[in-house]
Amino acid sequence: MKNSIAIKRLIYIISGVILLGIFGYVLYRSAITPEQKQPEEIGITGRFPGVTPPFIKETPGQQILEPEISGALEARLIRLTDFPVISAALNKNEDKIFFYKKEGGDLFSSDFKGENKEKVSNLTIIGISEAMWSPLKDRAAVFYLDQETKKGFLHLGTSSVAVLPQDIHSFSWSPDGKSLAYLIKRNSEADLIIADSSGKNPKTVFRTPLVETNLQWITTDKIAFETAPSGLTEGFLFLYSRGSGTLNKIISGFGITSLWSPDGKKIITASTKAEGKNLNTVLYDSSGQEIWTPALTTLPEKCAWFSAKELICAVPRSISPRAIWPDGYLRGEIFTSDRVVILDSDKKTIQEIFNEGNFDITNLLITKDQSYLVFADRRDGTLWSLKLR
Repeated sequence: MKNSIAIKRLIYIISGVILLGIFGYVLYRSAITPEQKQPEEIGITGRFPGVTPPFIKETPGQQILEPEISGALEARLIRLTDFPVISAALNKNEDKIFFYKKEGGDLFSSDFKGENKEKVSNLTIIGISEAMWSPLKDRAAVFYLDQETKKGFLHLGTSSVAVLPQDIHSFSWSPDGKSLAYLIKRNSEADLIIADSSGKNPKTVFRTPLVETNLQWITTDKIAFETAPSGLTEGFLFLYSRGSGTLNKIISGFGITSLWSPDGKKIITASTKAEGKNLNTVLYDSSGQEIWTPALTTLPEKCAWFSAKELICAVPRSISPRAIWPDGYLRGEIFTSDRVVILDSDKKTIQEIFNEGNFDITNLLITKDQSYLVFADRRDGTLWSLKLR
């Protein structure tokens, strides 16, 4: 009997000790702050959810990824700047790159490796928006905003300037770089003015109701007028002949944009269906006859001709079906992730030369020997070079 009571007492004591231990452990765990708890080990790939890198705007249905560059490519791909740039261009010898710094407008030059970078001019340009280099690469037409007024000047050499008229609507250099053309609005019309490469001796050669247009001086005789592009309205591409003084429509389409070949015989265009959908890229001849519809979709703004038959293009890996093209892209509401190809317009071939990272590629430059590709990443404005050979 006594033994039975003793055993029961021992069981009660052991049970009590166990319960006290569990209670104490619970109190101990509840006293630990969240910062003291050990984090779980998580394999992280891509971006952190909810964190958008600077300068990037996300559009519904559009996936944005961080650049992922393979080790083999790192030695060939070089970021030339850690700041946004404006209007990069190769110099005449194609051994240097000229570009303006977006903040302050300083003019720089760099080699392709970024090892010899120097400031060429200390000219301060607040609000710089665009610089258009002469084909001779000896000067640039620079445009900036002074409050709401568009102003411009010719940057001659390193420090000399020649002021251009205010509120120029569009500007283009002649193919030989010896002349320039621009549009000035006069009431409900626009004057086409041609001057020499220093902006002197301006002459009004044509008056047109096409005020909101982009100029491209194609050949000595031909200047193209492209209406302001929008996928919500039909646009037109016209050719003006200096010799005959005539203006003829050659191509039309919703949201149409274009880029002419150096010899003025071909045009790469992009246009859409109504409402800015179904972006389509087509190559035409100078009369508006279709030559080729390549198996890709891109904008002429993402291309550059480097011979009379070859051009290099950044091609989006995917196109947002919800977006209005080219409106959303031109307003900076859409960003793309691109690969780079070379198109031969005579052979009708496409050669891929770059397909890594997550770059929204613009301002493409390629040396004539195709040894280097230079481009700006539209996401943050930085300048990059890629050794191809």
